[in-house]
Amino acid sequence: MYNIFYDYGYLSIIFTIIIIILLAVILTNFIVFIINKISNRWDLEITLNYLLKDLSKYLIWIVAFFAILETVGVDVSAIVVSLGIVGISFGFAARDIISSFLAGIFIIADNTVKIGEVIEIGDVRGRVKSLGFRTTTLVTPDNLIVTVPNSVLSTNLYISYTYFDEQRIDLEVSIPYNVDLENFKEIFIEQTSALDWVLDDPKPRIVVKEIISEEITLKISAWANEYSKIEQYRLNLANETRKIINELYKV
Repeated sequence: MYNIFYDYGYLSIIFTIIIIILLAVILTNFIVFIINKISNRWDLEITLNYLLKDLSKYLIWIVAFFAILETVGVDVSAIVVSLGIVGISFGFAARDIISSFLAGIFIIADNTVKIGEVIEIGDVRGRVKSLGFRTTTLVTPDNLIVTVPNSVLSTNLYISYTYFDEQRIDLEVSIPYNVDLENFKEIFIEQTSALDWVLDDPKPRIVVKEIISEEITLKISAWANEYSKIEQYRLNLANETRKIINELYKV
């Protein structure tokens, strides 16, 4: 026989679950809005802003998840006890995830990496776009997105350019052995200093790397302050150096 009360109870559970999800979404958006307002009002560091928002989202959705389990009749207390038993086995299986999560907490707490700064780890260099509990997202000079596990940041050496707005652009070039190095250096500094992106301080410089029978290898450097255009500046510097060699020394 058709049981309307059974259907009513079933629909009631679905309706309650929908309400819980909607409340979680609304509360999450509200908390994010409040945190952004507080950050703007008190000029909080952007890294802390991301931390508070991520932490709030995790807590809200964890509570919502357990509330949904309670709604469908699952004994949450039994799950908590089971998690304690299963947690050991799960910990071994997910040790990399847990390691990254814990590393993210320490990185954020120690404030060693900040949103907007430029870091270099291994052969990857980029500006920190976002810093989460598990991963850090970098944007490279050619606009590639690189996701780095926080466990990698915590266990490997990396270079931070936090406190320096200037970026040095280095190139290695070879010039004929019979070129007057002092004269070349003078012309190079004069012409590259005239480029609109090259900083006056520090000035462009030249360092001799190697001298062989037919040519001299030089390391040339110039400084710029717009990280997003570093690769464009590197090409510009190479082209300017080529002009100096070709036009002045008729190579």
